[in-house]
Amino acid sequence: MDKSYMKFTQFHMDILKELDNENGVVRSPYFTEGCYVAYSIKNGCLTLWVFQENVDKHLSIPTYYICVSPKDKIKGEGHQLDSMIVPLIDGCIEVNLQDYVDMVLDYLCLRQWAEVQLGRVSTTVKKVIKKNKKTQTITETGLDYYIFDSKWYTEICNDEAFKVSGHFRLQPYGDGTRRLIWINEFTKNGYHRKATIDKVNDGEIILK
Repeated sequence: MDKSYMKFTQFHMDILKELDNENGVVRSPYFTEGCYVAYSIKNGCLTLWVFQENVDKHLSIPTYYICVSPKDKIKGEGHQLDSMIVPLIDGCIEVNLQDYVDMVLDYLCLRQWAEVQLGRVSTTVKKVIKKNKKTQTITETGLDYYIFDSKWYTEICNDEAFKVSGHFRLQPYGDGTRRLIWINEFTKNGYHRKATIDKVNDGEIILK
């Protein structure tokens, strides 16, 4: 068991008070691939269960239990966070587990107080059944979930030319390597950014 302290801002204290008794699931591209977090808020305490999809292909098994709560009596700059981390399965390695706490808290603050857009995504589930001594695969409606995206419905069009400053870029090459190159300053003749929902519908982005 790891027990440590880190900063806990007034924003975090306020959001846990405002969202008391809330439960949910958060998946982020900043988490380790295949990981998601289930959270529960109760009496100013945030509880997390970290799941790794590669542990068992049939079951979702939590690999870590994390419990965090503010400790105002500890002196120091800002509020402090009392964090308890308990591994639930032997052999699972997860780095920077404290980052999961930060990500969930920041997500809750942004979702509750910032002007953001939530995109609803519907899923389907394939099931194999036996009917009249024959095996059939049917498709049923799955769970709906929401994408947290400030540009989910926003399409951006800019027809005016503007200058792009010189900058470095990691340029991919056909052999799988990348090299650092310098791009000189140039003029870009506008741009068009499709809304994320349109990219999903057109197959440009695949949601996992």
